[in-house]
Order: sequence, then structure tokens, then C-alpha cells
Amino acid sequence: MKRYCDACRQYCDEAAMFCPTCGQYTVATEVERIAPEGDVIYPFAHYQMSYKDTFLYVMGKKFMDTDGRASRREFFQFIFLWNVVIICILAVFFALTAIFKTGPYLLGLAWMIISILGLVSFVPMVALCVRRLHDTGKGSDTLLLFFVPFVGPLILLGLLSKKGQAQDNQYGSALQHIVIDKRLASIMKVSPTSSSLTTKVLIAVIVSALCVSGLSMRYMAPSDKTISMGWFANAVVGEGSEEAAEASVKEYFNAVNNKDYDKAFTYVIDQAKANPTEKQKWIESMKKAPKVDVVSLGVSQVSRVGNLKRITFEANLQMTKPSEGAVEATHTKRYISVIEENGAWHIEGFYKDDPNDK
Repeated sequence: MKRYCDACRQYCDEAAMFCPTCGQYTVATEVERIAPEGDVIYPFAHYQMSYKDTFLYVMGKKFMDTDGRASRREFFQFIFLWNVVIICILAVFFALTAIFKTGPYLLGLAWMIISILGLVSFVPMVALCVRRLHDTGKGSDTLLLFFVPFVGPLILLGLLSKKGQAQDNQYGSALQHIVIDKRLASIMKVSPTSSSLTTKVLIAVIVSALCVSGLSMRYMAPSDKTISMGWFANAVVGEGSEEAAEASVKEYFNAVNNKDYDKAFTYVIDQAKANPTEKQKWIESMKKAPKVDVVSLGVSQVSRVGNLKRITFEANLQMTKPSEGAVEATHTKRYISVIEENGAWHIEGFYKDDPNDK
């Protein structure tokens, strides 16, 4: 039995309640000496494997090994570095897609690479989770919590984040009680230096990669090519653009219904406004139009036209018009194309069929 000082990182006599060097309170602990007598020794808990060595250790030596225990540091270093790799891959391919305008092809390649990495790292990651659970005294069957809907993964994450048992258990020794010398530390590729700087650098890399990804997503759409709706639709047309375009369509119909044709015409594309003939056609069509109520608007496609953004809505409309003393209401479906011009959304045209299918 020895007493250990966290401040000085050295062991004291069993009777020393306070460190003779710094005066800090010492903690009683059992140690297993694997360094020659007389050598300078350090507690193994204060040694850290580098991120690279941790990654190679988990993916190499411990690839399918579920025996023994894994510390929280080993677990989170591996998970953190794995996420850094994935985010950087996505950032690179997002940037290449934005630069070369390749559409979804490079993104598909990126997801293929990530899927391969996921398959390769699946087994060592499961083995690491089992060893981490062993360190907390839990068995491998605890991993089944992952399949419990909603709360299961959260409970499992809490257990994986739990501090390991200070004493030996049925799965192995408590490594924090082992002390080693500098020579053995060199052989084991561990260092008493802190990895906080490396962690900060990796966090900076993640933030930079996310910024690159976010910026690239706004320019990754190839010009004059229709983009299928998906998870990056808002990135193509801008956050909130769908709502703004939908509001312009509804305001147009409200103005037409109120016979305020000048106001309605402000929601028409600039090209029509600059052409007197086109303007006359629009005004005449407004005057002949029945009362139109927008029942629903659903986004059919999002696309780019040069530097302009286009949204095509699939509109469910109710048209009402007088008919021999009665009011006749009919439902119809139309496709409405709107384009962003100078920060405002203007109607480009109305179609019976989806214009993107042509």
C-alpha cells in the first residue's frame, strides 16, 4: 500500500497523509511495480497513448479482441479520431463537388468510402465497447441495450462513459494502479505528456471541415440541372427560401382574387415586367382567372438556373366561379415555378405537367 500525490505525481510513504514536497493531500492506493527498484516510476494512469497509437492499437492488435479492459481515454480517443476522419472525408468531397459541379456523383463516392470504413471498423469498435464495459464491471450482453428504442442507446452511452472500477475485476487488472518506468513507457508507446494540444488541434480541424462542408453545400449544385429533393435542399436554395417562395405564391393569388392586378404583377418574374406584351398577357390572364384558393403547396423540385434559384411547387388549388345562380368549385393540380430574383421570389409560370420532366 502506498499513498499517491496527484499534484507531484509521485508516491509517498504509507504514513504520509500529506505530500512532503507540495503539502497536498495524498490518496491511498495499491500499486503493482513492474519497474526495476530504484528507477524513476510514474503511475500508468498518467501516461497517455497518442491518438495515432490508440487508433492503430484498436484497429490492429485489438481488432477482434474482447478480452480485458479499456479505459475511457482509449474509448473516446478512438471514437473522436474516427469521427474526425469521417468529417474530413465529407468536407473534401463536398468541396470537390462544389468546385467541379459534379452533382451527386462525388457525394456517392464519399458515402461509399465511408460505408467501407464503417464496415472495416465495425468489429474493432464493438470489441472496444465490450472492453470498455468490462472496465466498468459490465458484461458484453449490455450492448443489447443499443436495440432498445430511444432510451437504450442513451443508457449504453452513459455506461460507456462511466469511470472504470478502481479495483481488479473478473475481466482484468485495474491498470491505473500499475507503475512503470520511462524505459518501459517508451516501449509501450505511452507518454506522460498531455494530449490536450492534439485534442484542440483536432477540434479545430472538425470545425474547419464543418465550415467547408457548409459553404460547399451552397454551391455544389450544377447549373441548369435539376436536383432531387433531399437532405441538402435547403443548402441549395437557402434556409427559409421554401417558406418565402410559398408566401409569394399565396400573396399572388390573394392579390388576383382581390382584383389588385398591379400588386399581383409584382410577384411575376422581372423578364415579364420588362416586356409590355408579356405584361399585357399576364394582366389579361389575371382578369379572366376565377377565384383561386391555395389548398396545399408541396415542393416538387429544387434546381439552379445559372446563379438563380428555382423551386417548383406542386399546387392543389380550389377554383371557384359563378355558374347560373350557383357557385361552382373545382379542385385542380398545377405546377408553379418560382425563381429568386434580387432576394425576392417571383412566379415564372404555371404548368399542367411538371416542367422538370420535359
